[in-house]
Amino acid sequence: MNRQQKRHWMAICLSLFTACPLTVEAAGNESSGGGQTEAIEEYALDDIVVTATRTPVEAFKANANINVVTRDMIEKRHYTSVQEALRDVPGVSVPIYGNSGETYSANGLMLNGTDHVVVLIDGVRANINGSSSTYGKMPMAELSNMASIERIEVLKSSASTLYGADAAGGVINIITRDPAKAKMRTTLSALWGSFGKEQYNLSHRGSKDGFYWDISLQKKSTDNFKDGWGREIADQLNSTNNTYKIGKRFGDMADVNVVYQTYTSNYLRPTGGWSDLVRDKQWGQYNTGEKNNTKLMVNYRQKFGDQAENHLSIFRYQHRQDELAWQRKHTVRAYTAPAIYHYSTIGLSDQFNFRLGERHQLVAGGEWYRDKTDEYNYAGTIFTGKDITTAALYLNDTFTFGDDWELSYGLRYNHNSRFGSAWLPSVTLGHTVKERLNYFVGYKRFFIAPYMSQLFSPRYGDPDLRASTGTAVEAGVNYRFNPRTVGSMKLFRRWTKDAFGYDAGKIAPISGQTGAYANYGEENARGFDLQMKTYLGDGWTASAAYTYTYVEAVPGTGAAAVNERVPRSAWNIGIDYEKGKFNGNLTARASIAKSGSRSGKQAISNTSAGAADYHTFWVFDVGMNYRPIENVNFFFKCNNLFNRLYTEQSYELDPNKAWYSAPGRRFEVGVEYSF
Repeated sequence: MNRQQKRHWMAICLSLFTACPLTVEAAGNESSGGGQTEAIEEYALDDIVVTATRTPVEAFKANANINVVTRDMIEKRHYTSVQEALRDVPGVSVPIYGNSGETYSANGLMLNGTDHVVVLIDGVRANINGSSSTYGKMPMAELSNMASIERIEVLKSSASTLYGADAAGGVINIITRDPAKAKMRTTLSALWGSFGKEQYNLSHRGSKDGFYWDISLQKKSTDNFKDGWGREIADQLNSTNNTYKIGKRFGDMADVNVVYQTYTSNYLRPTGGWSDLVRDKQWGQYNTGEKNNTKLMVNYRQKFGDQAENHLSIFRYQHRQDELAWQRKHTVRAYTAPAIYHYSTIGLSDQFNFRLGERHQLVAGGEWYRDKTDEYNYAGTIFTGKDITTAALYLNDTFTFGDDWELSYGLRYNHNSRFGSAWLPSVTLGHTVKERLNYFVGYKRFFIAPYMSQLFSPRYGDPDLRASTGTAVEAGVNYRFNPRTVGSMKLFRRWTKDAFGYDAGKIAPISGQTGAYANYGEENARGFDLQMKTYLGDGWTASAAYTYTYVEAVPGTGAAAVNERVPRSAWNIGIDYEKGKFNGNLTARASIAKSGSRSGKQAISNTSAGAADYHTFWVFDVGMNYRPIENVNFFFKCNNLFNRLYTEQSYELDPNKAWYSAPGRRFEVGVEYSF
């Protein structure tokens, strides 16, 4: 064990040791008075989540590795995007390379060491699988209208049985607010920050005579940012993000609503690493682009007595992105051909929940969606009219037996129009003991199909790519030390065959140029996370989490380009304070032993041997709110408090070469008014 590893493990032991006195103190205060005990018990109540089994269940008893970003957290920490909120969730890797959120924001989301993650909005798939510009995900920059979000559930577990072939790493489920249960309310907010950041929001929601509505409008702009060395980097954005939801509730038995979202943006971003631009602004390469994306969803819910309920959703997503590459800023020296990414997704999903007696909770459903490339043109390589259709049926039963034992088992039939059929089973066994202890074990299978650009792009694609298959196992334990303090430990192991990615040395079969997507062999991943949260009393709450993830190539299966963007070790620490009209928070994130190279087909891992000082870092954020009267709130934030120079991805370890600096110290102030 080297010196750096020793320091990491000493830090883990120290954090757990220092947490223990908190639990002892809490236990000693349990009997200190009736009023205080009631407040503590209220604090200890668990969030209700739906993502783990597609049915409501306490997070403590979900038999899964799941975290929740609550509405209370969104308001107190003033997250300006889902991307920002996820950075405080243990085990989630979501690099932000610039200030705008547009720069390579789509391909950074990872759970349990893989970017094969399904993003849902109210349980309905939001991934767009058409092009490498989104890498099979919902573009993260579009998830910035936080006024309409009730909570974000993060399931760090292979969940292909319930959520489809792409959920090898897990699921992000964004639950929107229910205006049918809300009083009529209008909220105006304005935010101003460093690097020219401005953000204005208007939201209005309410209900009357069974009708309900939720309108959220946002205008956002940013300018060039500076990193921890004070270097100015071009990264500009002007965007609008509007969501309209209107529905009708028919008593308690039925509900229908329509959701329409529009996202438009104009942006400027560097094409490659920042450093070349800093050294030679005259010849640095920039991209200017426009987006015009829409999402339309129609949702229908029908209850059948107290035992059954059906959810039907129909959706259509359109992604329109056009870019030009420039060799000089604000000149007309553009490349010959623009980059055009036009693609769409249509689909439907149907879920039927049925309680059979007192012991069985059945979930059955199906989904069908078609990803289509309407137009794809990158540097003169064009493919149009390609589409892939996915159809699936699934069935899952949660069986309660004995003394609080629970067995969840299911099977999914998945058919991909290009890669054929796959059966994806899963089984999880869990046990809850006297509301204080929960432990579980699980087994899952998954299937991952390449995206259309990876298959059909004349420049980088390979039509002969094989789909990846794999197996995942997991185990975990949750424990309530007392009403104030809860802790958990979760473990996973994942085996992937025929993993695929970009190989810088491969000859593209269509174009004959160097660099293409390829199957590069087998890839294994394993890891665990430790979490603890405690109420310290007098308005103070503390939380700490440590995540370990190890991704490696399997020797003898062919050289492998393991996903090096995942830190081997990561920390998430938070302290929150609330008293009267004031609340504040301090959060810290650490990334330790992350590899810094992306140089193609090589057998590497996210070990400390390939890491540099700039990939091992601590970043501190602080925020506070002051509410002088009930309907007015003033807030302040400072991100990267100590102006740390760091990177969450670079092509080279040397920051003077191809380098993606994270923004330096930046401030935000704002005001919110509701009536």
